[in-house]
Amino acid sequence: MRSAASALLVIVALLLAAVAGPALWLQRNVVDGPGFTQLAGPLGNNKDFQEGLTALVSEQATASLNLPPMLNDLAGALIKTAARAIYTDPGYEQAWTETLQRSHNLTFAAAGNNDIEGDLKLDIAPLVQLVADNVTKNIGVPLPTPQDVVVTADQPKVAQVLPIMTILGAWSGWLALIAAVLFVLGVVVAKRRALTLILGGVGLAIVALLWLMGSGFVESTLAGLAVGPEVAQQFGRELGALARDSWQGGITATLIAAGVLAVCGGAALIIKRSRTT
Repeated sequence: MRSAASALLVIVALLLAAVAGPALWLQRNVVDGPGFTQLAGPLGNNKDFQEGLTALVSEQATASLNLPPMLNDLAGALIKTAARAIYTDPGYEQAWTETLQRSHNLTFAAAGNNDIEGDLKLDIAPLVQLVADNVTKNIGVPLPTPQDVVVTADQPKVAQVLPIMTILGAWSGWLALIAAVLFVLGVVVAKRRALTLILGGVGLAIVALLWLMGSGFVESTLAGLAVGPEVAQQFGRELGALARDSWQGGITATLIAAGVLAVCGGAALIIKRSRTT
């Protein structure tokens, strides 16, 4: 009876851990604003992504900046040139970080709101400000810039996934805690605790390997969520690759934890046998 109860507790703990791990990653790297900014930050230096971002910033800057009438004919060329130059501007890194922070706040504020059709929102005002500063240097006329330059993209798949991510992220800590408690209980009630530790370590290693096998699927899923403009699709593809690389750290940590459990169980088993001989 004790063995069956222990096995059940350990199996349920491993199942919860299999969900808790990705949920914790989602909370720290997607739902949490600073975590998302850190995850997506490298995109700002991706040359391929910069091409699409330049087109978006140019389009929005043209619509947002009030150039003097005599420069209307030159506006397009001036703004495109200025948009291409923002990546070498000393303030670009800070502007890109602020863009990610603003966009994350707007997007998650809209998540689950049925009155909002496009749940993917980008506030690129910091980047438009850099364009305005560059244009000002060229023409010598200060340009007033709007506080917000929000681009709304209708992303039905993203709109469906964001509330689920938010819920999973909110429960991630509890799931991990319950999994740990159930595992400890499983070891406590077991007749052969050392063997239970070893089997638990093996089970946790299997969970980590399943995560590893599924990381490619997660990458392709994230890449397929974004539809519409090329810059949105490219953002999804590149973010999927960054997410896969980031998740490798969690897999490695879990494999180490599995190894520690197995070693502890093996050591306990050896000590027990040495005492009985």
